[in-house]
Amino acid sequence: MAKAPPPTRQTQEPQLWPVVGRHLDTLNAIADGLAFVHSILGNDVNPGIALHILAGEHAETRDLVSPVNLLAETLVEGASNAPDDASMDAQRSAAIEFINAAVTRAHFRATRRTRKDVLGDVGRLIHEIGLERHDLQCILATDPDDRNVVLANRIPSPLAHAWLIEDLFQRLEAFVAADENLALERNASAWFFDCWSDGTEDDDPSYAAFPRMIREQEWSLVSRDTLSLDEPVISSFTLDQKPDDVPPRQQRLATAYAQSTVGIFEIVAVDGPTVTVRDAGNGRMHRYYEHSEEADPYPGLLILGRMIPLEENVWLRSPGAIIVTSVGDDFPAFLSKTLTSLCEDLPTPVALEALISLTIYKATVPVPRLAAPTIAAAHTALAAVDDMLEAIGVFDDEDSDQVPANSVEQANAAELERYQQRVDQPMADWIGALTDQVELDSPRPEVQASKRKNRRRAKQQHTRRRKR
Repeated sequence: MAKAPPPTRQTQEPQLWPVVGRHLDTLNAIADGLAFVHSILGNDVNPGIALHILAGEHAETRDLVSPVNLLAETLVEGASNAPDDASMDAQRSAAIEFINAAVTRAHFRATRRTRKDVLGDVGRLIHEIGLERHDLQCILATDPDDRNVVLANRIPSPLAHAWLIEDLFQRLEAFVAADENLALERNASAWFFDCWSDGTEDDDPSYAAFPRMIREQEWSLVSRDTLSLDEPVISSFTLDQKPDDVPPRQQRLATAYAQSTVGIFEIVAVDGPTVTVRDAGNGRMHRYYEHSEEADPYPGLLILGRMIPLEENVWLRSPGAIIVTSVGDDFPAFLSKTLTSLCEDLPTPVALEALISLTIYKATVPVPRLAAPTIAAAHTALAAVDDMLEAIGVFDDEDSDQVPANSVEQANAAELERYQQRVDQPMADWIGALTDQVELDSPRPEVQASKRKNRRRAKQQHTRRRKR
């Protein structure tokens, strides 16, 4: 679960805006719409992805996205003290009527309970729109009298972009989950990353967990070329989505991520929230906006992670990038040399994760991790891999005729080699780990022979009994 955003760099006092009257009607209509989405999607609901984002990936709920978003925009407009717009009133009424009609047609019962159950998702939508359109951090809450309020805090534009990264990744995750093949590859890349990621902060494990989660998403969704698409998920996502499907700032972030760089950066100057760093790999200088007041950057500190170009002279530090203290004058050179060595066998984002595990958290990697939660799940995953590789044309039927069948072991070894030649390292290693896990369920040859004898003996005895 994501950590709460750190304290903001406030430019003025936050405003508390009561949600009353017609605005309360608007809020209830948003909740009804999202509760209806939840009832339709059922088991497809992922608590890690906001309902309004999931709704856009399913045909049966897609029509609800636009009216729900429009109503949330009217609430944020009110919280931002924007001038009243008569045209918005007509659109607001039409959106509420659309949601009410859809709920009535489906005989869905909207109640106070159903609204309360999705209030967190309503808050996520309002928060996203505030960052997207108004440079506002909008938090939906309740006052001591249990009335709904919005706490609106104006923030700098680069900070709004930084906080929208989490929303962008939710959209990417929903995009992947809607495709069985991509979802399978997602499992493989996450497992591969996890094998090279270990160690925590002793005083606060969650402090390490959130950045690690972001780094894994950046590897799996931004850096890795998928077999299904022949390119990273984020590239296809950017091309496949219609302009109205993804808010403008998240479209901009997706494009920026494609130009991002991963490595080790040394802080050389600090001017308020603007930090100048030197890329230890190529010596290039970047100026980035520090999104966290808790970071307290100063010259000499090192950043391990990803830097994202937002504008020509303004970059962002990925929320997954960590800031560490240099333990000596030769420490940056040592880290760079170690990273270069790790990159000989690993993709750069995974090599950097291994570097963090080894040098920052003093962990031992790779870590042997199960490729599936159970042996039965491993069997199912291997069958799905076969279907996926055949569907995307990784191998054809002619290959299977060339597999030696002198023994089960030789056949399995030949099949694994065939996989490894035509898939990337994460998928090949995952398939290998799944195969090893499945073999845990395979009895030893002498045990199999004994069981066959027992079965034959039991059959003979059963036959004799029948003849009596």
